[in-house]
Amino acid sequence: AELKAKDDEYVKALKRQAEDVDTLLDRMGKQFSAQRKAYEDELEEIENAFMQERQELLDGNKTELNKLLEKRQNLEVKFLEQRQARSEEDQRQLEHQRVKDAEDYAILKIRLESEIQTLEQDLEAMRATYQLNSEKLDYNYRVLQERDQENTTTI
Repeated sequence: AELKAKDDEYVKALKRQAEDVDTLLDRMGKQFSAQRKAYEDELEEIENAFMQERQELLDGNKTELNKLLEKRQNLEVKFLEQRQARSEEDQRQLEHQRVKDAEDYAILKIRLESEIQTLEQDLEAMRATYQLNSEKLDYNYRVLQERDQENTTTI
């Protein structure tokens, strides 16, 4: 009876451990999903910020160009060369900014994708560990059942 009670207690402990492992895996999955969502949201916010900054730069350049056109009407001959030089400089700066923003975006995207891949690998490793532990527990349970059977037959 004491052996049966101990055996029942062991089986219950195994079940609790399996439930704990399932709960841990569920929580890890949820945490992974939440982290992935957070990275996706952060990436979207960064993309939106880049687009807003780009639009502000475009709006600023357009406003400046309109001002230059008004000056051109008043002083066309005198300021034509200045306007052209300024326009070329703005275009160069804009292109430089676009290239820089594209490089920054690409680097950030690669980093975030790398982190996602690392998290996915960690999740797979945890699943493999869980599978191994589960198989060990099943094996130990069978061994204990066989010993219990042997003990029962010897008694």
